Amino acid sequence: MAPDLRLLDWIAAHRADALTDAARLLMEGGGSAVLGIGLAAAFVLGIAIGQVGAVWVAVAAGGSASAIATALKAVADRPRPPTDLALVTASGTSMPSTIAALTAGAALALVLALRWPGPGVRRTAAGVLALVVVLVGAAMVYLGAHWLSDVLAGWAVGAGTAVAFAVPFVRLRRR
Repeated sequence: MAPDLRLLDWIAAHRADALTDAARLLMEGGGSAVLGIGLAAAFVLGIAIGQVGAVWVAVAAGGSASAIATALKAVADRPRPPTDLALVTASGTSMPSTIAALTAGAALALVLALRWPGPGVRRTAAGVLALVVVLVGAAMVYLGAHWLSDVLAGWAVGAGTAVAFAVPFVRLRRR
């Protein structure tokens, strides 16, 4: 935990109002209202391009990754960063981050499960989705809601769950 603490100490000493506002916006962006809007938009897009199944895979992967992370929190039982370093109040234990697991699981599942019109479009979408996942994770660390290792563990859970859902879906679709 020493590297996590050193990093958060450094972040706390270098916070800026504009970055704090942006981090709060990103963290709130992982909240239910924005997530609901994002899901609705994904379903509309899925219907429009005839790929609702791939969107369902992403929803299932993200939700399952979040549930797995929640179960793992009970095992890890790791406390959140101390309140003197945190700008937000978060409840419960912190390892792994459920928001990191959800965002990574849903994003990677979309990249893997959707039929993309070309490799350039897929790379661009993967880059944008990866950027969003990284920014949300960075915001949670910046605000002191999670340790960096919590977010990394959440991303690992999300990535593994995405692969577990998307790969069988793609194989079945090819048949």
